[in-house]
Amino acid sequence: MTGPAYTPRVIALLGAGVAYFVVAGMSFPVLPRLVEDELAGSKTDIGLAFGFFALGMLAVRPIAGVVSDRIGRRPLMIGGALGVAAFQLLHVPAADTGRLWVLLLVRVGAGGFSSLMYLAQATTATELPSEEHRAKVFSTFSVAVFVGFAIGPILGESVLQAYGFGWTFAVASLCATVSGLVALTLPETKPDEVRPAEGFRELFHPVAARIGVVNLLIFIAFMGFNAFIQPYSEEFGIEEARWLLLTYAGTTLVLRVAGGWVLDRFDRRNLATFAHLTVAGGAFLLATADDASQLYVGAFVIAIGMAWNVPLLMLIAVDSATDLDRSKVVATVTTFGDLANSAGALMLGVVADAVDYEGMYLVVAGAALLAVLLMRSGFMAPVAGLRRAPQPAESLG
Repeated sequence: MTGPAYTPRVIALLGAGVAYFVVAGMSFPVLPRLVEDELAGSKTDIGLAFGFFALGMLAVRPIAGVVSDRIGRRPLMIGGALGVAAFQLLHVPAADTGRLWVLLLVRVGAGGFSSLMYLAQATTATELPSEEHRAKVFSTFSVAVFVGFAIGPILGESVLQAYGFGWTFAVASLCATVSGLVALTLPETKPDEVRPAEGFRELFHPVAARIGVVNLLIFIAFMGFNAFIQPYSEEFGIEEARWLLLTYAGTTLVLRVAGGWVLDRFDRRNLATFAHLTVAGGAFLLATADDASQLYVGAFVIAIGMAWNVPLLMLIAVDSATDLDRSKVVATVTTFGDLANSAGALMLGVVADAVDYEGMYLVVAGAALLAVLLMRSGFMAPVAGLRRAPQPAESLG
């Protein structure tokens, strides 16, 4: 008889994740307004603000994997959270200089510390539970992302409207600090026999990189929605984008909470195909929207597909490697997500400036369709985790 999946320590880890992702969620409606109102920025500038954050994550992610294997997961969770908290407080002073490049430097720093914290949290989520509960706990950890994304936009837009940018980023700093304080209660989960990478070639897991390419394509859709839906929705007379963001986050949250068993019950290749086709369909609805209601439908549909992407791809990657490579696998897959969030966000901003948001969302749909083709092609032949047999219903408890 196995123990419970949701021990007090697992619940604490989930709480730390929620606190951090509230910070990320707050940025979606607030950061575009900071760029537009304080810096008179363009669509490209909004893409730069989000992209440079991910650039900081991308630069630090490979190093974070090595540091995590050398000193442990817990110090990175705590130190990363405190770094994120400090950089939140620098956003408004940076914007007050009137120079975009100063704000971009702050975004790079915030992204770097976020990379440390998220890698440590995600790796701990695969190590803290027992093997039989790993899929369930990691799926629930991914739910924490969307709890934060559901709370964050409402909190951020509400504080901004009532008190302005200064207080908004102060609240974001407080949330990051709470994440670090909760991490103090967690144990160290790094296996004693883990050997840190000694060279550049050892930083990345070659099989996980194939999953990472698909993750990159789908994260382009993630950024296309979350980074640009606020200014796009204004064209339809929507003044409060938090409700669109809540539709997206709430749908994803409900699906993951209600259907975590799906990841073990259904064929992984077919589930990925369904998820990525749905993302493409949601992006197409956004591209062809002719009124505000269609934006909400598009948000709902794209969220259905995104609900399964992160936990599914991460579990496929983790199940394709040994336990000792787990930190390397997590770092590899998430690095490709960071690449999408940095270069992808910048690319989408440039596309939106050139062909407006409608054309940009068609590009997003095309990226999701390419992900479908890759998942069903010989490109995935070495990925053993993709071929894991579904468990019968009676074994899922």
